[in-house]
Order: sequence, then C-alpha cells, then structure tokens
Amino acid sequence: MKPKLQILFSILILTFSCVQKKEQNKSEYVINIEERKEIIYPKKEFKNSFKIDTTLVKQNFFGDLKISNSIKKDSILSLCQCKKYKKDNRIKIQLKTAIPTKKELDTMSETFKKRNRFLQIGDLGYLKTISGQFKFLTIVLKDSIVESINLYSKSTEKEYNGIDFDSLSINKYKINISKFNYSIASNVYGNFELHLNKEFGFFENDTILKSEFLCNNWVITEKENIKNWNIKESFENRHNDRGFRIIE
Repeated sequence: MKPKLQILFSILILTFSCVQKKEQNKSEYVINIEERKEIIYPKKEFKNSFKIDTTLVKQNFFGDLKISNSIKKDSILSLCQCKKYKKDNRIKIQLKTAIPTKKELDTMSETFKKRNRFLQIGDLGYLKTISGQFKFLTIVLKDSIVESINLYSKSTEKEYNGIDFDSLSINKYKINISKFNYSIASNVYGNFELHLNKEFGFFENDTILKSEFLCNNWVITEKENIKNWNIKESFENRHNDRGFRIIE
C-alpha cells in the first residue's frame, strides 16, 4: 500500500473509533440519567362507598375511634347510640366521645390526653370540675343511601373562633354495614372510614376517622341540644336525676 493511502486509511480508522466511543459514552450518560429518575406513583383516589358486608361481626356499644393523619395514629374510647325510624326505614347512628380542650392539649402529657373526657358526664361525685371538647359523630342512613354525616363539637371553652360550638359536614366516606333494613336496630352494625376537610382536633392534621359500631335503641343527641348544651351546669346537676346525692 502506498504511504499516502496508508496514512489516509489510518486517519479514517481513528476518526471512526473516536465517534463510536463518543456515542457509547453519550448512551451510558443517558442510561445513568434514566436510572436516577424518581418514580412517581399516581395518588390513590378516595371513592365513596356504602355497601352490605356479610363477613361483619358484631362488636360492642363501646369501641375505639381511630384517628389518623396518614402518618400518626391514635385512638380514643367512643360510645355508639342510635335512633331508628321504622316507617321510612331510616336510622341515625351517633358515636359520642371527647378530647381535652386545645389549651390542655398543648400542655398535658400523652397519658392524660388519652383519658376519655366523655366519661366525666357519668361521674358520681369524684370530680370537681369538667373540661373538654365533646364530639358527636352523627351518620344518617335511609335504605341504601347515606343521607348525611356530621361532626358536632361542643367545648367547655370558646375555642372555635370565639364560640363553644362547631359543626362539620363530611362527604368522603366508606361504610360497610350488616343490612339495609333498619327496623331492628340491634341487627345494624358495621364499620366506616371518614375523611374530614379539617382537623378532628386531637393532633395535627388528624382528618381520618375509622371505627366499628353496633346499634341499639338508646337516645341520641340532636344538633340543637348539643348547640344549646350548658356543659358545666349539667355537670353540677348530674346527681339530681339519680336515686341519691353525694353530700360533700
């Protein structure tokens, strides 16, 4: 091969090798970038549901109301009471519970936060005072339809924008129930998951409520009675309707 041709051939080989190496490096760089990409999964959509579940088991009138913000979880004792309307197959299910006032929550230990304030109402004379935020979660069902879900709050302090009463409508729910026939309340039981559009109030951003419930024929408390309830006066007169009084 002539020297000139040999030199030209060498230059072509060298150029081709450099281009190939450059493309290879570029490909590896793209792969590395792809490997570092964060995988973002779509957020699971919360869809309302209300259905019969034949696998449900009866629980108790007293149960745990589970509170969550998706990261932190806690629970407090609740009492289920119901009122049936046999003629139009409607039922009101009410879970009653209570938590400390906002001022108390900021200062007390976790142990004292967990003590159920609702039980203060049934005190026979040991307690000298009463305090707390009393909660009434009320679910109204008719046939296979959820008519309304409301959370009513009444406090011993004016902590809801300068008043002691608050009302919250809830429109995100999953409810499983034993039957759609509400004529026999004791046969109505189930569980639920509710998503609130503002905090329940026990800890920061606690907007998820879960619980099991068992119905009965006890008396529920209506919205107007809760709104006009004088908590401290009722507490002071709590012995009047009983068969005895404790003399201090």
